[in-house]
Amino acid sequence: MIRRRILVAEDDPASVELVQAYLETKGYDVSAALDGNLALEMGGTGEYDLLILDIHMPLYGGVEVLHMLRKRLLSHPIKVIALTADDRTSVRDELRRDGVDSYLIKPVSLAHLGEEVSRLLAGAPVPRRAAPPLAPGSSAAVATANPEDVENGGSAPTHG
Repeated sequence: MIRRRILVAEDDPASVELVQAYLETKGYDVSAALDGNLALEMGGTGEYDLLILDIHMPLYGGVEVLHMLRKRLLSHPIKVIALTADDRTSVRDELRRDGVDSYLIKPVSLAHLGEEVSRLLAGAPVPRRAAPPLAPGSSAAVATANPEDVENGGSAPTHG
C-alpha cells in the first residue's frame, strides 16, 4: 500500500511535532517545513498529496506560498488545508478566492484535522467552512507531543 505524503508547513515546532505524530499514527508519511521558504522548496517538488499550511509564517506567508505553489504545480495540483488563528470573514473570503481546499481555525482538534485530511485525500468534496473553535477548556493546547494526546485526537497548540 502506498502511503500518502503530507507536508506540514508551520513555524511552531511543538505544533509540527504534534500534528506530525498524530498523522503518522493514521498511516501518512509526514514531512515538515518550519518557514515559508522551506514550504515552497519542499512543496514545489510535486512529491506531496496534501499541504497543511499555516497562514502566518516567516519568510513567506501561507497565502504567498499557496500562490507560488499553484503556479508551479499546474500538472500536479496539491490539496491544501489552511490553518489560521484569524477567524475574520475577510480572511476566510481571501482563502476561498486563493483556492484552499479547506481551512481550519486554530486551535484545531487533531481528530477534526484528521477527518479533513482523510476527506481531501479520498477526493470527497469538503465544505469550505471553518471548524467551530474549541470551547474554552475542552482540549487545552499541548506544548509537546504527548502520545496519549496524539492517540486521543487532542488539540494542536495555538500559534500564529
